[in-house]
Amino acid sequence: MKNAAIVIVTSIMLLTIVSCEDMMGDFLEKAPGVDVTEDTIFSSRSQVEMFLASIYEYGVHSNLGLGSPDNGAPAIANSAGTIDAGATDEAEACANWYDPQKWNNASVSPDNTDDPRFSHRFTAIRKVTVMLDRVDEVPDITKEYANQLKAESKFIRALNYFEMFKRYGGVPIIDHRLQLDENLKIPRSSVEDVVNFIVKDCDEAIPDLPINQLGALRGRATRGAALALKARTLLYAASDLFNTDKPYLDFGTNNKLICYGNKDKERWKLAADAAKKVLDWAKEANCYLITDQGLDGNYKYSWQTYDNSEIIFAEKSSDAMGKYTWPWSAISPPTVYPGNAGQSGVTVTLNLVSKYEDRLGNKVDWNGGNDLQAKMASLDYRFSQTVVGNLMRWNSEFPKLQLWQDSGNGPGADVNTCYGGFWLHKLYPEEISESVWRKVPNSTLYQLNEAYLNYAEALNEYNEGPTQEAYDAINTIRKRSGQPDLPTGLGYLEFRAKVRNERAIELAFDGHRFYDIRRWMIAEEEGVMQGGMLGIKIYQIPESTEYRYEPYVFETRSFSRRMYLHPFGTGEINKGYLIQNPGY
Repeated sequence: MKNAAIVIVTSIMLLTIVSCEDMMGDFLEKAPGVDVTEDTIFSSRSQVEMFLASIYEYGVHSNLGLGSPDNGAPAIANSAGTIDAGATDEAEACANWYDPQKWNNASVSPDNTDDPRFSHRFTAIRKVTVMLDRVDEVPDITKEYANQLKAESKFIRALNYFEMFKRYGGVPIIDHRLQLDENLKIPRSSVEDVVNFIVKDCDEAIPDLPINQLGALRGRATRGAALALKARTLLYAASDLFNTDKPYLDFGTNNKLICYGNKDKERWKLAADAAKKVLDWAKEANCYLITDQGLDGNYKYSWQTYDNSEIIFAEKSSDAMGKYTWPWSAISPPTVYPGNAGQSGVTVTLNLVSKYEDRLGNKVDWNGGNDLQAKMASLDYRFSQTVVGNLMRWNSEFPKLQLWQDSGNGPGADVNTCYGGFWLHKLYPEEISESVWRKVPNSTLYQLNEAYLNYAEALNEYNEGPTQEAYDAINTIRKRSGQPDLPTGLGYLEFRAKVRNERAIELAFDGHRFYDIRRWMIAEEEGVMQGGMLGIKIYQIPESTEYRYEPYVFETRSFSRRMYLHPFGTGEINKGYLIQNPGY
């Protein structure tokens, strides 16, 4: 699946090169292949680059729902089927069999987990340890290139440990090739040790990574990718979920597996400094925010156009996927392309829509009225580049979706599943249509806009109030979409609320909201991951171009405090090396 700009190999070739055990148990119990196979891998540049391609393949995830192998997705894809927004106040995944529903009804459990890539991460980590152990033996590469391959591998190891840290807290650290005479049942490490391990891998990788990757090499790790990963890790580490002496649930002597065990404001300083280094790198690497596509196009261009100047690191696919297959089928409304009816699309909640200001920076009232079209037209330009509302454009084939009650068989007219009254459009390429029906599903994992918001948040938290640098960072993001600067004189909590709202808008549907909610520990607030999810019902007004709308609760969700972290799967717990997270 991955196109890491290395030699593309078939799965049969990869299996010939290296044994690809799926489960962590295999990692711990078996050597990574016979000696002759390893000798072959490290006998030449071409062979070792094929091995590196397999590390990217297993180690770099997609935020898109890629289905499962029997539905045409590669064997190691994210098989959750859809994006995680449907488990938050962003949206509802309309098909009731999607994984987000486990969170909405609080049924997620060790037997019903939501982490299809758990075993793949340890496969990637195992491969990294082999690379680090033997890459210096390759005869036809320079020392500098060997160091780059080590750095790329360390970045991928750090990426996978971060993905586990944000889900589980502390996890087992495997930093070398295990021998059969070692203790092969590695226990969980503390949150602090895992964070330090991620940061160490990033720090060691940064000097040997290229400042940028261009052309066919896009998709391989850069200095900016490692800096961005370090910054995000430290932001999470400084946040309430982990930066505390009292975890979300008492875990007795194991508290440090799920939090630091102390609260330290200096962690916010580390996060701010790390975010600033991303911004400094961006200037050197010619990485910049999109500002030349117009206020009504900048934001859409930044998420829709692959390899644009704002993207720091992306999962790069090589296979074009059709509109009737994942991930596109999980996003598009069922009546736009009827073959997708089983997936039912992603409907955006009023909970999210109400976070959009108008273009003067004012909060918008959504209590009901006869002015729906005018209200939507007044919103922040990012709204129409993220969401499709009534009579708004999907693409050239469907220039006006009909979302009112009793709208017949028109495009988008299946209001029975459009619970929110709005459809998600972000992530779905404009060009997919009846004539162009396949598109490679790249997934942006790190983008420059996040670095500005990370910097603003960390500065405010560390200083217990916004500095000018914090204002400048958040206003830079707002300005490129035409929003006015934030008012000056905001207090600590007022600025925090603005930053959090800005993240909800700017980073919507990019895989951030679920984890932001948990690290801020706001899931239990009404309408976040608990309580009423709001939508609107839309009605025609006779002889008028306007439409009446009425807000309503389409779903009431449940949240248990145990859900601030994921459960480990029963199969992993039964292997005897893990302590389950509390409450499961």
